This record gives sequence, C-alpha cells and structure tokens, in this order.
Amino acid sequence: MKISEFLWNEFVYGGHWFSISASSIVFSIMLILNIVIKWEFLFIIYFLMQCVYNYNHYKEIHIDFISNPDRPNHLRNYLRALPIITFFYGFLLFLLIIYFGNIPSIVLSILLLILGLSFTHFFKKLTKQIIGFKNFFASFTLGSLVIFTTLYCSHEINIFVFELFLLLSLRFVISSSISDIKDIKNDKKQNLTTFPIYFGRKKFLTFLHIINFITFIPFFIFLIKNSYSFVPFLIFTYVYTFYYIEKAKKPKINENSLVNIIVDGEFIFWPFMIISGILLI
Repeated sequence: MKISEFLWNEFVYGGHWFSISASSIVFSIMLILNIVIKWEFLFIIYFLMQCVYNYNHYKEIHIDFISNPDRPNHLRNYLRALPIITFFYGFLLFLLIIYFGNIPSIVLSILLLILGLSFTHFFKKLTKQIIGFKNFFASFTLGSLVIFTTLYCSHEINIFVFELFLLLSLRFVISSSISDIKDIKNDKKQNLTTFPIYFGRKKFLTFLHIINFITFIPFFIFLIKNSYSFVPFLIFTYVYTFYYIEKAKKPKINENSLVNIIVDGEFIFWPFMIISGILLI
C-alpha cells in the first residue's frame, strides 16, 4: 500500500476526520455562546472521540467486515497495537483535562467516556427493543458537548445553553441516522431496529427531509433572536443536510464515502460559516 493511501485511510477509517468534526462542533459552540476560545479543549474533545471511536471499532471489527469492510481492512494493519493506541488517547485526554479542567468538567469527561465505551456492550443492544435508540443516544451524547463546553469554560448554564443543547441534539439525529444506511446488513444480522430498517430506504430519506425542515425552523428562530450573524451558518446547515440526503437517494452511491467523509465532515465547516457571518454581517 502506498504511504499516501495508508494516511488517507487512517485519516478517515482511523476516526480522525470525525474527531476533528467533534472538535469543530465545540469550537462552534464557543463562538455561538461568545466564549473565549480554549484551544486545549479542542484537543481534549479530539482525544475523547478517538478513545471511544477506536475502542468501539476494535470490539466490532468482526461485525464490520459484513457491511463496512474498508475500515476493518485498514485497522487490521495495526490491530494488535490498537488497544495500546486507544489507551494512549485516554492517557492524553486525562492528562489535559486534569491539568486544564475543573472538577465539573473532569467528572463529565469521565461520564462521557464511560457512556461511549459502554455503547457497544449495552446501549446499542437497546435498539432491539426501542426503534432508533442508538441514534438518539449518539445524538444526545454529541449534544452534551454543549454542556461539557460550558462547564469547562466556567460559563453559566442558563436557558440559552439548555435550548442550544436540545436543538443541536435534534439536528444530530439526522447525521447519526443516515450513518445507518451503510450498516443495514450488519444491523439486520444483530436484530437492531434502526430507522432505515424500520421505514425502508425511500421512506427513511423522506423522513430525514421532514426532520431537517422541522428542526431547522426552531433552530433558525433561536439563533436569529440572538444575532443575524448566524444566517450563513443556518443556511449552510439546512442546505448541506438537504444535499447529502438527496445524494443518498442515488442507487450507485458509495455509502461509506457518503457517511465517513461527507456526513461526518459537515461539522468541520461550521466554524467557518459562523466566523464568516460575524465578519460580514
């Protein structure tokens, strides 16, 4: 394998792309709440996501060969070292959070890590009884980054913060749900009732369009009430989501690229949209 090919696969299938996306979410939250940027916190989020991502995919590598073989084929290049790498990410996470954080943020980081690591063993299985449970779990976990950010930055947790947490969590339902398209075979084998399996692909994508529109309206009103500078960001979130839902309708679409690159990469653009609004409006 060429070095460039390995590095690209590592960037995507090693979880770095998504972990950077998560850090971008936190950066966007700081901008929305008008908090002084804590640059070390972006690394804390990155290491947290990498720790959870690597652990879960290490535990599910035998299952991923069914519907997502590209990732396990890449990870097995260093499979024996993966537990050590995961531990190293966890070590860096706690090194930074203990040095820079406060007691509430340290406690929440431990809680989020436990929830993330236990997803594979416990929470994912609840999707057998509750339709789309793993999507709501993932969405509200990502939404909790709002609370994590406010605690770490010693910002007041007020109604504005709670509303932002709720609205972002609802928006994350879309991205987490469409990720299940590539895992339909895998999820069926595990008897998981995800939204694509429950609705069927066509109705599922229509359902996502409805959710995109319904959640966009209160999100739009909420942010516009605080500043018109969020307009580019708001338009981008709706149009970008509309784009990848429509793209998922194409019969020959590469679902792994759609999810791992396009969908997961949405959040990386958030800070740029917000900053452009602040500078231009």
